[in-house]
Amino acid sequence: MTNKFQLRVAELICSRICHDLISPLSAINNGLEIINEGDQGIFSDSIELIGNSNKHALDRLSFYRVAYGSGGERNVVNLQDIEKILETFAADRKTNIVWAKDDRMSDDQIPQVFAKLLTNVFYLATECLPRGGVVAIENSISDASNSLSMKLEGPKCQLRDDVSSGLKVDLSVEELSVKNIFAYLVSALVSTLNKTLEVENISSNRMVISVL
Repeated sequence: MTNKFQLRVAELICSRICHDLISPLSAINNGLEIINEGDQGIFSDSIELIGNSNKHALDRLSFYRVAYGSGGERNVVNLQDIEKILETFAADRKTNIVWAKDDRMSDDQIPQVFAKLLTNVFYLATECLPRGGVVAIENSISDASNSLSMKLEGPKCQLRDDVSSGLKVDLSVEELSVKNIFAYLVSALVSTLNKTLEVENISSNRMVISVL
C-alpha cells in the first residue's frame, strides 16, 4: 500500500466520522445559543436537546472507538459492552438486533479483534438498510476460527453500488470515496484475518453478510 493510498484512507475515514458527529454536535451548539439568548420559556427544551445530542455523540464515538481504534493493550473485551454499543448504534438507525449466540462463545469476554469485526460488518449491514429493519447476528468463536453471519431484513434492503465499490479487490486510490471507505475497511480487516467476506442477496428485502 502506497503512502498516497494510506493518506487517502485516513482522510476519508476521518471525513466519515466527522460527518456522523456533526449533527449531534451542531444540535448541542444550537441548544447553547438558545440558552444564551435568555428565553426562559424554552430553557428546559434546550437542556433536553443538549442532553440528547450529547448522548448521541458519545454513543457514536463509542462505536467508532471499537470499530477503528487500536484499543490499547487489551486483548479481550466484554461481550455485553459490545452488544450495548451495537444496539445503541442500531437504534439510532431504526434497526433492531436479534442475537443468536453460538454455545462456544464466552458469555463474558471475546477477543478484541472479533469485537472489531462485529462492529465493522455491522456498519456495513446498517448501510444496506436505508429505512431500518432487523439484523440477526449469528457468531461462532473458538480457538481455531472466527466466523460471523448477519441476516438482514427491511424495506429496500440492498448493497448500493457506491458502497459495494469499496469491496473491490485491488481498489485504486482514485476509486476510494467517503461513501465506500468503511466498506473498504471491512474488506481489509477480513483479509488480515485470512477470512472471506460474502454478500448474498436473498430477495428485495433480505440479504446475508458472512465472514467465513
